[in-house]
Amino acid sequence: MDYAATVEDAVKKFYSTGSHEAHSWLLQVQASREAWTFVWELLESSKSCEAQFFGATTLHSKISKQWNEIPTSEYSALRQRLLNCLKQPHTPKLVLSRLCQALAAFLANSHAVVDEDEDKNLVDELAEILPYDSPFTLDLLLRVLSTLPGEFQRRQGARRIKLRDGLMGSWSKITCLLQQVFSSCDQSFSADSSNTLYILALECAMAWLKMGQLPLETTGRIYPQLLTAASRFVPSREEPDEDSIRTWEVVQECVIAMVTHTELHKRPQLFWEWSRGLVFTAHETSGGYFAEILTALGDVHSRAFLLALTKDADEGQRWTSERFIELLLECSEQEGRYPIDEKTSCIPFGFWYALQDDLGTLDYPQDIQASHALKPIYARLAQALLRKASLPPSPSEAGDADDRELLRCYRQDAADTLAYCYNVLGSDLLVLLGQRLSQPHNELQKWTDVESTLHAFKALADNVSTEETQYVAALMNLILSHIPYSQYPDEVLAGACSALGAYAEWFGDHPEPWLAGALRLLALGLQHGSITALPASMALKDIAGECGPHMSPFVPSMLDIIEQALHTVSPGGGEGLRLMYAAGKLLNSLESTELQLCHLDATLGPCIMKLHELLQQPVSYARVAVVNQLKMTTMLFSTLEGSVGKVVLEGLLPLFTKIVSHPEWSRDDATLEAMHVCTQRSLSSLSHPEIDARPLLPILVTSYKTQPHPAALNLLRQLVLLFGKDTDNIVKPIFEELSGLTLNGVSACRSVGGNLSDLSDLLEAYMSLLAQICKKNSRMLLQIPDQISEMLRCGMACLLLPEAGTTKAAGSFLSHAIMQNPHLQTFIHPIGQELICVILRCVGGEVSSSNLEPHAQVLWALNKTCVEWTAQWLRLALADRSAPMVAEAQKEIFARNVLRERTNKLRIYELFKDFNLICRQHVIGL
Repeated sequence: MDYAATVEDAVKKFYSTGSHEAHSWLLQVQASREAWTFVWELLESSKSCEAQFFGATTLHSKISKQWNEIPTSEYSALRQRLLNCLKQPHTPKLVLSRLCQALAAFLANSHAVVDEDEDKNLVDELAEILPYDSPFTLDLLLRVLSTLPGEFQRRQGARRIKLRDGLMGSWSKITCLLQQVFSSCDQSFSADSSNTLYILALECAMAWLKMGQLPLETTGRIYPQLLTAASRFVPSREEPDEDSIRTWEVVQECVIAMVTHTELHKRPQLFWEWSRGLVFTAHETSGGYFAEILTALGDVHSRAFLLALTKDADEGQRWTSERFIELLLECSEQEGRYPIDEKTSCIPFGFWYALQDDLGTLDYPQDIQASHALKPIYARLAQALLRKASLPPSPSEAGDADDRELLRCYRQDAADTLAYCYNVLGSDLLVLLGQRLSQPHNELQKWTDVESTLHAFKALADNVSTEETQYVAALMNLILSHIPYSQYPDEVLAGACSALGAYAEWFGDHPEPWLAGALRLLALGLQHGSITALPASMALKDIAGECGPHMSPFVPSMLDIIEQALHTVSPGGGEGLRLMYAAGKLLNSLESTELQLCHLDATLGPCIMKLHELLQQPVSYARVAVVNQLKMTTMLFSTLEGSVGKVVLEGLLPLFTKIVSHPEWSRDDATLEAMHVCTQRSLSSLSHPEIDARPLLPILVTSYKTQPHPAALNLLRQLVLLFGKDTDNIVKPIFEELSGLTLNGVSACRSVGGNLSDLSDLLEAYMSLLAQICKKNSRMLLQIPDQISEMLRCGMACLLLPEAGTTKAAGSFLSHAIMQNPHLQTFIHPIGQELICVILRCVGGEVSSSNLEPHAQVLWALNKTCVEWTAQWLRLALADRSAPMVAEAQKEIFARNVLRERTNKLRIYELFKDFNLICRQHVIGL
């Protein structure tokens, strides 16, 4: 068979049609032994470029992955054939690169196997077979050297370690070679020529520097040449071409790898020498493109630059630090809007954080000196951020969706950085913000300056102490009375509302005279439109939560505003829920229940009326709206306190009754979940829940009979706790009936061969209910003894399910049933053997090893409470036909270790995972 011709045809087919069949066949051929033969024909210069590339790729793949197919005696011949292919004239660059990679793989593998000369390393051998006595062979040598670190990454185990040691030993010789190349190219460098060798040398340096922390002394030899390359290849600001950008990225990676070397901080003299050289180069070549290099250096050595600014620092170091910071300031300050006009001003954000963070690590008096030196720096930075983080004047200037998202992220980073500026500047930054807001507002086109100042003031809220009154109060006065919001776009009012919400805690400590004005502004925001309603509702929620004791004078007007706003916002959305939360807080601040009831209709009334209307509609049409209105009511319940909660619940009971008695609404899962969550939340708002919640019981029973739902069982769990000490024991028959319905449903599912996973959510809620009863009121279980055995068997069935939540709840129930009440143990003994068998089935592989903790918890409980029975059950279960098929000795070790552990359930879990691994290995034949 003429493999070469057949392969060439398949390659043509693949490249012309993208045939999946051709690709699969080529991969098979590539891995075959015959590939060692036909690959040389594909590499002939007469073949197509695609065929040659496939041949070179095949050769590299064979050497890398199937090295063992090559006899040691043929190493020399293989190397020579490789060299012959490399030296063929007119080889396409892509093919040449892959052949160089194949030669690098050959050298890496051969050196890991054969040690003919311990003193000769990879680079020595490479220099012998590719002597750099001509531009052509030097080109090949640099290409092969560039690929060697990549081959190191592909190696494993001892080969990798040996190759790395060899490479590390070769780095000194490579730096000498790179120095020669750089020096030679420096003499003939031309901006108009291709400078191929220069660029290859840079790529070689990058490949080796990325390999790891090479010896610093050796690496430093080429640092000056890399700075020279940086000054030469910095892209043109006009229209940089792709090649120059790619070369610059290579240089940039090299320099970053060097200045972030982990050992550099231990060599301060070298660090300052390198920093001075970098600063000088960046300054001479317009440092905008050097931002990433400078920031990388600054992030690692920020403390050194900070110390250099102090009074007793070396003059040369201070000069370098000042120029270094100046360059990064210029980057942060650069003209143009981010990200439309420029995309690099965001780079130094991390450095500005690190520099001010290091300030807290200095001792007196260095901290004072450093703080004094940083103040003008961060003042200038704050000015730049206030300008750069401003919104575009019009939507047409905002760019596309990606640009808008980049600006949003930039504004958040700028806000964080302004908070760092406050850590340095303190009240000086507040003064700056006040000066900006105090400007005359006759130039309305400058609204972006006002908005960015409000955005900055909001950013400082977490850093400004609530005890600060002078400057914050002045700013509040400007925000509340000086800005003509009606003349500005809505974004300004939105920014003001956000800022007021951020200072909610400050208003709580200083309500007079600021709270009234803040609420008036938020009312304006709620009424003004969608742009302002969102931040206004968020701010009102926060202020209502922090200023409750001071809110009563404003409640009537604010509830009226909320009522109006509720008609305009989307029910169930963020604004609506926040408004209901605020309404509850406002009602709580009123002095009497009578006053609360007077104002209750403003918020709850519309919800109840809307629900009555919606429940007349078909489920498919009104489901979402009903759920949203119930969510609004739930949010109100979450904040209400005192006796008013009972009135709210009484107003809702007819609605709940209507839902559970309706032929369609009573079977809608989304509606039932929202209703049950609402009723569950109502319990916390009742003054006497053990009395006031009793009307919920018949609604719960009616609902569950019609449509069993997990949320109903979650509500019952709360009611069981609530009525646990009730002398009338009114919740017991409710629990008995719902439990019986659940068990009957499980029995029916199993009898027809159904999958219990389809009921996993319901079973998880049921098991959690039983676990809670076992922990808090186990006597309730004993009052329905005819169900206990079925409960336990249901728990066992849940242990076998793949759903982690259900298994965890079942484990909790069974372990508490075993441990909590001695009377329940009489029900455990009849099923103990079966329970152990189920646990072993799970450990044997029926359940994921990551889900075995509940099973360990159950066995630990058995082992702790009935030792002798557990030992007997475990040994019988291991001898059963359903037991895992492993060696008897392994079973015995497992049983002995498990039975020995009675104090640490996590230890049993570890034993389960180990045994599970043994069982799985046996199944797959390992």
